[in-house]
Amino acid sequence: MQRDKNADQRLELNRQIAHKESQLDELNQEKQNYIRQIEHYQDEMNRLYREEEELYYNIEQSGRSLGWNASSWREVRRAILGFSRSQLEQMEQDFRNEAIQLQNEIEEAQRERNALPWD
Repeated sequence: MQRDKNADQRLELNRQIAHKESQLDELNQEKQNYIRQIEHYQDEMNRLYREEEELYYNIEQSGRSLGWNASSWREVRRAILGFSRSQLEQMEQDFRNEAIQLQNEIEEAQRERNALPWD
């Protein structure tokens, strides 16, 4: 029986496809990890802001004034959270671009593999 001339190339393309699919899975896991980290950071910043706000409120209720300006703190909080949101958006766009690139490479290898004649 004659050996399929394209078997080795088909096998190599299958390996490349599996490797790219593995990279895509790893990329998605990494993305989820970064999202969790940024969300944790945002939650922690909100918690710290609330604690700080409560501390200043309690000090002022005791009759002492620290010159605390609530609107200034809100602006700082808004700026920090806005920055973290923009970082999250940029990270998601970068991951999306990388995923599209990997998916395109997978599809190209699949097309190449499927175009090989069976001899």
